[in-house]
Amino acid sequence: MSSLFSKALVYLGLVDEAEMDADAPADQGPARQAVPAPAPENVRSLGPDEGRRVEPPASASRTSARRSDVPSVAGVRPIRPESRADILVIDEFGDAKILADRVRELVPVVLDFRTADEDLVRRVVDFSSGLIYALDGTMSKVGEGLVLVLPPNMTLDETEKRRLASLGAYEERI
Repeated sequence: MSSLFSKALVYLGLVDEAEMDADAPADQGPARQAVPAPAPENVRSLGPDEGRRVEPPASASRTSARRSDVPSVAGVRPIRPESRADILVIDEFGDAKILADRVRELVPVVLDFRTADEDLVRRVVDFSSGLIYALDGTMSKVGEGLVLVLPPNMTLDETEKRRLASLGAYEERI
């Protein structure tokens, strides 16, 4: 009987079962006959020297997983008129969860760090950088102590920029 490690290597496709059977000592008794499992639709059968490759389903793509109810122009989705950017004044690290929830709901967020201490700013910026990297969004400085966090494929229109500027949360020139 082969070890758990050997079985894992075969399962992951790193080693062929034939190689494992050839390397097995002869005193292990009769070899079990492996019955190949039926291949799923998205797995293409390859020759023994080609390895294994899983093809994604034709209908799945990164953009189809996102909301499709907003029309897009050249891959960039403008902010909807009824949706406004939230202004989040950072007081504690727990506010980072609110940021993550808003960005996942496709709501732009302006982070206000003007009253936060330096250590908290560093921690929240590190968190939001990881969040934005994972969700494929953008993050940019829009004023002294102000950071705009945008969900994927989204930008602010001019009326929203003016609204944020009137609230003191967006500076036209930094």
